[in-house]
Amino acid sequence: MNNIIKSIPNILTVLRMMAVPAFITFMLQEMIYPAIIVFLMAETTDVLDGFIARRFGLITKFGKIADPLADKMMQLAALFTFSARNMIPRVIPWLVLFKELFMLISGLYLIRKNFDMSSKWFGKLTSVVLFIAIMLVFIGVPRHITDVIFWLCVGMALFAALMYIRNYFKQVKSTGANTSLKS
Repeated sequence: MNNIIKSIPNILTVLRMMAVPAFITFMLQEMIYPAIIVFLMAETTDVLDGFIARRFGLITKFGKIADPLADKMMQLAALFTFSARNMIPRVIPWLVLFKELFMLISGLYLIRKNFDMSSKWFGKLTSVVLFIAIMLVFIGVPRHITDVIFWLCVGMALFAALMYIRNYFKQVKSTGANTSLKS
């Protein structure tokens, strides 16, 4: 398999990152339909690059870090532009950003320690519900409905963070047990 084909998942991830400024520009210029198209294309490439990487064994260290980063960049861009346009509670993007920064910093630390920081079902479910909430805002569902869904997303994100912390301590305990057995 040549290098370009092997790089397709990472190329899609980089394209998704490059789509974020276009999305923000469309949103700030109130060009909602082009923004929706860019957002949907980014979300489609997120699914596609993950499928290709897993299906053909093309998972890379770069992809493990860049793929979730690209996903969060697009989600946060949507949340902050919605917030700026008073389409969602202003605190929502900040709460999501702080959770993501916590996950990023702890993830970088744990990767250096060779702990598994791959996404789990609770993180993926949170991303799916957040995607749905964002799409509901785009199609004009009333705020009293979307606000509830966004607060649910914040709760799910906090739950996901707690589950990742729990998994970390399980790995630390397991590693400590394995180390003491070897001594």
